[in-house]
Amino acid sequence: EKNSARHMIVMKFGGTSVGSSAMIRQVTEIVRRAQSRRPLVVVSAASKVTDMLLDAARQALEGGRAAALRAPVGERESALLAELGLPLDLVEDLLDELLRLLEGVSLLGELTPRSLDRIASLGERMSARLVARAMDESGLPARDFAAWELGLRTDSTFGCARMLAEAPRAMRQAWESLAPDVVPVVTGFIGQDEAGRITTLGRGGSDLSAALFGAALGAEIIEIWTDVSGIMTCDPRVVRAARVLPRLAFAEAAELAYFGAKVLHPKTIEPAMRAGIPVWVKNTFKPEDPGTEIVARVDTRTSGPVGISMRRKVTCVNLMSTGMLESCGFVARVFEAFARHSVPIDVISTSEVQVSFTVTAPREQIEAAARELGDAAQVTLVPDRAVVCLVGEGMKTTAGLAGRAFSTLGAAGVNIEMISQGASEINVTFVVADSDCEAAVRALHAHFFEPG
Repeated sequence: EKNSARHMIVMKFGGTSVGSSAMIRQVTEIVRRAQSRRPLVVVSAASKVTDMLLDAARQALEGGRAAALRAPVGERESALLAELGLPLDLVEDLLDELLRLLEGVSLLGELTPRSLDRIASLGERMSARLVARAMDESGLPARDFAAWELGLRTDSTFGCARMLAEAPRAMRQAWESLAPDVVPVVTGFIGQDEAGRITTLGRGGSDLSAALFGAALGAEIIEIWTDVSGIMTCDPRVVRAARVLPRLAFAEAAELAYFGAKVLHPKTIEPAMRAGIPVWVKNTFKPEDPGTEIVARVDTRTSGPVGISMRRKVTCVNLMSTGMLESCGFVARVFEAFARHSVPIDVISTSEVQVSFTVTAPREQIEAAARELGDAAQVTLVPDRAVVCLVGEGMKTTAGLAGRAFSTLGAAGVNIEMISQGASEINVTFVVADSDCEAAVRALHAHFFEPG
């Protein structure tokens, strides 16, 4: 039956949520309260463990002793096991696997993407085993699974693998074969290719795993449990009055995330949006907080922006060329030059004779790309700029909004150096001096979000 999984939810817990014995106990209680909704739990590696594994791999490549490199990871896991009162040899086989892999890297003096994925996978595999056992010992029946044991198969693009088209069917079959009263605790971030080699899903991969399982199984909702209470109107470190947004459209969440809100990587929840499954961002430390709901689109939206994001320390590139007037391929040439030097372009503004855009990359890469264009245009680089972005679907139906933003920034003494509005009309973006960034964000937040 197509909707046999409808009565289930996916709950994903990030690294800080499973990073201490106290948090793992907290996670257990959160899952226990959701037991009647048949949860599938996806876990990240305990905080800092993935970094430790990648660091050990790089040091092994430089000839470091494998046993010494394995030690910090073993100590981190042993401390968690001891605090939880679990057997200290619970993940010994996985630590042995790490030792063998590091010995191989050190011996060969070679670290392939395939080896790196296998080493990186151990964080999630240890975490899933540890969390499942802790739940089980507390009276909540649970069992750990590697994602591929529940059907998550990928291509062989190590470091950034994509799920195979046939995987969702295998995931549904695996789910239907599970005992309904046992909570499956599944590794995030990793999969396996058709040859049985372990792959990783790239940046934000555990959120992506949760979305892939949720979409394949037709979950009612997907919950992303993290260390903040949702997506906020802006960075609370800059504006104390920032507040949690109760509901966001996917496009709004994507815009906010691109320029700063690092709660989740929007690409990772795309499968859920395509399947029409709402995603909730919740706080493991404060489970009673309502959180933020992200849906494909919001039909009823009040006018004006929903949030402000910012990206600091960017460089503004100004290209002036009279040759642009009649040229068909000029802008393509500009983009190609920057692509060749791995410099992504963010905000763009053009006129008949000038192209201006912002980039975030090391200065030497920016300068190398600019040199390529020196014969075709006059290139000026302006460092230490910041991008401030007003985001909201309701903005496209709001007359005079950009004017209000201009006058607000003018009153705050902030000079706007560039403006861009996307074709979707859900954002208005300003480029200002980095030294004006926080003043700009505070002024806009006070005007649009703080009554009185």
